[in-house]
Amino acid sequence: MSIEEKEGVRRVETIDAAIPVWRPDGRLKDCVEGLLSQAFPVRSITLILSVEDPQEEWVRQTEELLKLPGVRIERIQKRMFNHGGTRAQWAEKSDADILLFMVQDAVPADRHLTEKLAKALQDRQAAVAYARHLPDGRCDAVEEYARYYTYPPAGRRKIWADVRQQGIFGCFASNVCAAYRRSWYERTGGFEKKILLSEDSVFAARAMQKGAAVIYQPEARVIHAHRFSFRTQWRRNFDIGVVHKSYEPLFGRLNPERAGAGLLTGTARYLLKRKQLLMFPKLFCLGCVRMLAYQAGKHYERLPGRLVKSWSLNKEYWR
Repeated sequence: MSIEEKEGVRRVETIDAAIPVWRPDGRLKDCVEGLLSQAFPVRSITLILSVEDPQEEWVRQTEELLKLPGVRIERIQKRMFNHGGTRAQWAEKSDADILLFMVQDAVPADRHLTEKLAKALQDRQAAVAYARHLPDGRCDAVEEYARYYTYPPAGRRKIWADVRQQGIFGCFASNVCAAYRRSWYERTGGFEKKILLSEDSVFAARAMQKGAAVIYQPEARVIHAHRFSFRTQWRRNFDIGVVHKSYEPLFGRLNPERAGAGLLTGTARYLLKRKQLLMFPKLFCLGCVRMLAYQAGKHYERLPGRLVKSWSLNKEYWR
């Protein structure tokens, strides 16, 4: 490929993408097709299937995507999946300049997603650039504001000196859609091989400690939102608490509780502004679930092992 300059992006660079997959819905096909239509091309897309039963219908349907150009499929046993380790194993096989990680329910909002991420990584100090999440049409007002709060319109360039001031968001990154400069990925040591979740933020914090910058690029956009039940939200926040406890030297002084309080009060104002008072009971219950689960996770070492495994979203981690 010849070297072209387009809005500051060197087109000679290569991008490979990896997407962990387990029982996907129709958004996976939309995600793959969106990546294949990018103005800044993706060289290959690897779908990493976590398989319990090879005969399951979703496995066969997903393998139909092999008909699309540049799509590859790897199978692993579901019990072997790990948020950090599975991605790290794939990264070791790729020789691309930029490693792009996405999830199966995130869909590129336009043809310029990879172009904007690659442009952000032209900053020599940038180790990772992550995209903005836009809510889809099925979100309620509470989830809409959560997307806006975590992924605002204004971009950020974050370095370690700024982390204390910015709190937990200072070292936040999201593998829902994030591009990593290979040289920084290798210099930092890649993702943790065994971690409950937040492998992206742990990497970001360690990279910044080594002098890197983390870029939030709101011009790169994906359609992605959560519709978690209270039970799933409990398990997710419990796991976040476990990770923050396990990596206390990185997260211990960043006061994640302040970010949670900010989300709660901001959402309340948003609901008032939109006159959606009937959403307040959900907001109150959700706030309680998040806070209590997070605190339980931070004290997981004091809890019975069976309870810890029951409350965790990733039960295989505790084997």
